[in-house]
Amino acid sequence: MWRHSAGAVPWLAVVTVACSGAPREALERGDLLYGAGQTDAAVAEYKLALRQRGEEPAVLLRLGNVYGDQGEVEAGLRYLRRLMELDSTYRYQAAAELANAARVARDRGALDNMARAMQPVEALGLGMVPADLRLSMARYYASLSDYGRALPLYLAAAEGDSLPDAADYETARAFQELGGCREALAYFESYLETRGLEQSDRSTARWQYGTCLFAVAEQAVARGRRRSARTYLDLLIEQGVPRTLLDRAHFSRGEILLAGGEIEEAERAFLAVLRLNPARSGPLVQMAEERLRKIRFGR
Repeated sequence: MWRHSAGAVPWLAVVTVACSGAPREALERGDLLYGAGQTDAAVAEYKLALRQRGEEPAVLLRLGNVYGDQGEVEAGLRYLRRLMELDSTYRYQAAAELANAARVARDRGALDNMARAMQPVEALGLGMVPADLRLSMARYYASLSDYGRALPLYLAAAEGDSLPDAADYETARAFQELGGCREALAYFESYLETRGLEQSDRSTARWQYGTCLFAVAEQAVARGRRRSARTYLDLLIEQGVPRTLLDRAHFSRGEILLAGGEIEEAERAFLAVLRLNPARSGPLVQMAEERLRKIRFGR
């Protein structure tokens, strides 16, 4: 991969060319200027080389590299996309230059530019996204509620180095937003086992975890898996969050117990629905009362 930075050009090479008296081509002059830290002058020479030599890969790659190093993503993309269109054998070099531009943009807080730089790389396959950019990319897409793009990047990030504890919660939320509560549960549980969590963070995670427990329990009931559904409902009731789902959880649990012939346990579950609704209002109250009458009086 072609890469230039200040000090990258050996002094011997600079002196040899400078003293040779031979006319320098624009590309060579650009390399010397860029190596000396004269970026604007180097760009001018590379653009002259582009006019003189046409869209040669070596010229396009240098222009993409220089603009990427400066954090000018749009300008870098213009040349690197063209390079990839002209010669697919340069896709790995172009991807590396775009990843470098994405890092510069990320470190400057320009996350939109980071994502734009990585779009052509993502198109080549998730495996082309460098490990150190995956979590940043996932978080950027999650911030836009684009969980379909965020989730694969969260999962890919987990394959590399250790991630911050918050990544488990973020992965769980991405699954949850995409309707994958069953898959989200393990990530919520891992996050909630983390020591030293702020109380507000723990409370938020418990609320989301409980919401998913209820959703998975309902799915299990619909599939006739009453034992699994009961397990999820027990976990929800044990943690007591979200409170808005507790009466529904007790009622569903009562229905499962009643169907399984566990009459006394079912009665306690329906009584819990009434305790959670002291005003005796709402459809669940009436249904729970009907179940209790059936249990006690057979009607």
